[in-house]
Amino acid sequence: MLAEGGRVVYVGKSRALRTRLLSYFRAKGRRNKSARILRHAFAVEWSYAPNEFGALLDELRLIKQLRPHFNSAMVSDEWPRAYVALTRGPVPGLRVVRRTDDAHADGLWGPFRRVHDLRDAVHALAELTGVRDCAIDDAQSVQSPRTLWFADQLPSRRHTRSRTPGCLRVDLGTCPGPCIGGGESDTYAAGVHTVRAFLDAVNDAPLREAWERMQVASQAMQFERAAVWRNKAQQLAWLFGRVSRFQASMDRLTFRYETRDSGGGGRVYLVRRGTVRADVAVPVCEADAHELEVLSARIFHGPDPKGADVPMYDLDEFYLVASWFRRHPEELAHTAVV
Repeated sequence: MLAEGGRVVYVGKSRALRTRLLSYFRAKGRRNKSARILRHAFAVEWSYAPNEFGALLDELRLIKQLRPHFNSAMVSDEWPRAYVALTRGPVPGLRVVRRTDDAHADGLWGPFRRVHDLRDAVHALAELTGVRDCAIDDAQSVQSPRTLWFADQLPSRRHTRSRTPGCLRVDLGTCPGPCIGGGESDTYAAGVHTVRAFLDAVNDAPLREAWERMQVASQAMQFERAAVWRNKAQQLAWLFGRVSRFQASMDRLTFRYETRDSGGGGRVYLVRRGTVRADVAVPVCEADAHELEVLSARIFHGPDPKGADVPMYDLDEFYLVASWFRRHPEELAHTAVV
């Protein structure tokens, strides 16, 4: 539904379009959501989806792309949740964000419901890897190169500031301080690589280091310090356990999914790690079947695309796909692992 001027105010799906539209005209009361939508709508546009799964997928993608005002249930969360984000730019940073369309995110992991525990775990991860978790805006750093730089990149600017601008992490030595031109770019890049490996559940090096520091402090009879590292290790263990389960779930959601309609046609959805990478009509000849095999080989056996190749709403799409097969387990019979 579009407002005057073409702005989309609501996106929905229905098996019976005429019945669904009539329900809006029958709505009464100023506080009724359907009545409020109708007051803002000047035009209606619709398209047909081949099946309910395709309709759900189109609905999600349109809502995440257009963010209509009246789709609040899918634009904002009904229960608190957050994501771990690694920001873009020459000096990536760790953040805890609320939405999957964060403009600065280069990678997202989540969602997590225990937001407070997530913040503590991310802070511990940043301390152990030397990656910044400050709120310096990356867009600002691009416009103003003086905001973030490393000592080995701009040697003429080394020692241009005599002290940190009130950053406790720099004072404690847990951040190299790119905000004051400190640190080495290669060392920082290695820390970012360690963060990615941890969040991808590939390497738990920060967790092992936290346990080792706890043991060293305990052997030195520094029990308060040991307790601090024990808490950080427990926070990291919780985070690593969550991302490990999430990665395992994504790996299980890699298959072809074929649907059929009453007319004999259908669609083939190519799902890799919980996101639909492509969908095509069910082949009706050898040429179509060959094209599908070529496409499948590229999607399932080629490198997993990152960044711009995978939409930022892929986490929500992952949960849509997982929810679909959880609610319709009989549809698993129409899937094939490749």
